[in-house]
Amino acid sequence: MRKQNIILTSVLALCLVVVLGVWLMVRKELKPVTFPPVVNAELIVGPLHKKRLLTPDELKVVKDWIQKNEKGWGPLHRNPPSTGDVEIQFNQNIDLKDYADKPKDQQPRPFTLVLWLGISQADWNNKVFYEVSNQDGSKVFLKTCEDEEFAPLRKLVDQYDYQRTLFP
Repeated sequence: MRKQNIILTSVLALCLVVVLGVWLMVRKELKPVTFPPVVNAELIVGPLHKKRLLTPDELKVVKDWIQKNEKGWGPLHRNPPSTGDVEIQFNQNIDLKDYADKPKDQQPRPFTLVLWLGISQADWNNKVFYEVSNQDGSKVFLKTCEDEEFAPLRKLVDQYDYQRTLFP
């Protein structure tokens, strides 16, 4: 073998070892995002934290949105400038004993979707955070949506009047 082939093969082998090492270290963190079943939801809007329960029709809209958007979630890499514009809190104040006979993945658990409508910071438009607490601790996932993808969630909020924050 020529000297150049030996060097090229060595560099290729080193690159493969590094990639394999990184893969083995991060593969346990690469899990798909899963949403628990939705039983109820409460919408919390604006800086005054105006609350209201979602109607059954609105709950269906949110369930459909969740079902269509199970992919494309990633870990949160940078801290947002505030806590978001709208929170949708799911499965609050439910008795888990009522669901004890169901498999663990079909039991409702509390979780929150935090919506960024561009009220607080324009560069955070159409972003959704999925916040979930489980036995592994609290995790936050981020999804950036296109306008048409985000429209059903925006419509839930925009149909009701609330005090909007000023741009900083």
